[in-house]
Amino acid sequence: MGLSKLAKGWRKGAVKGIAEDQYQLAWCYFEGKEGVKRDPVAAAAWFGKAAEQEHADALCRLGMCYATSEGVEQNHALAVTLYRKAADAGHAMGQGLLGNCYALATGLDQNDALAVAWWEKGAKGGAAFSNYILGSSYANGKYGLPKHAVRAKSFMKTAASQGHVEAVAALKLLNACAACGAPDASLTCGGCRPRAGISVARYCHSECQKKHWRRHKRDCGSLEACRCRNCRVSDRGESCTSAAPA
Repeated sequence: MGLSKLAKGWRKGAVKGIAEDQYQLAWCYFEGKEGVKRDPVAAAAWFGKAAEQEHADALCRLGMCYATSEGVEQNHALAVTLYRKAADAGHAMGQGLLGNCYALATGLDQNDALAVAWWEKGAKGGAAFSNYILGSSYANGKYGLPKHAVRAKSFMKTAASQGHVEAVAALKLLNACAACGAPDASLTCGGCRPRAGISVARYCHSECQKKHWRRHKRDCGSLEACRCRNCRVSDRGESCTSAAPA
């Protein structure tokens, strides 16, 4: 099987120095498609030629090649440099990947604040994995972010709508009953929402909330914080549930 018509066209353009064609040809080598035999070394070389022309997608992909030693010798510092060039150009994936480097201290010093800042930029630009990481961080109180169920759910919903598989699974857990795990629990703790959405626990039935109170009260806050208009959560499990927000 020979090269496809597309691959032949990209090869001609790549040889002429057209960055987009160099990038597309690199993908052919990287994935072994369009009649091109998979060759990580050739892929990295063509990603590199496109990256030399500041092709943002190529900058990111070449950075990933250096981060994972795919067709080139592993070099985390160089990967960071490439991500940063793409990020500074407003490339959402580059912004998210740079955030990962700050979070994991890969190729530079660990910095939670900068990690979150770059993830937020990536999320605004449409990077699904940035939305997922922010959602997960708010759900678990990681990378300097507080536990905040409303924000966690918001970011997870966005990532899930973008097709992020892990976000779809995580969103199901966020919507599940905190006590029995039943999906799509329709009730929430009435005391959580006044506290800016922190640790909003969901329940399928008031009995589940009563059983879960001994655990939830640590996240929900003080007993005083767990008041609603009609009743009060107590140590005895005399809790209230209210309709979950839409």
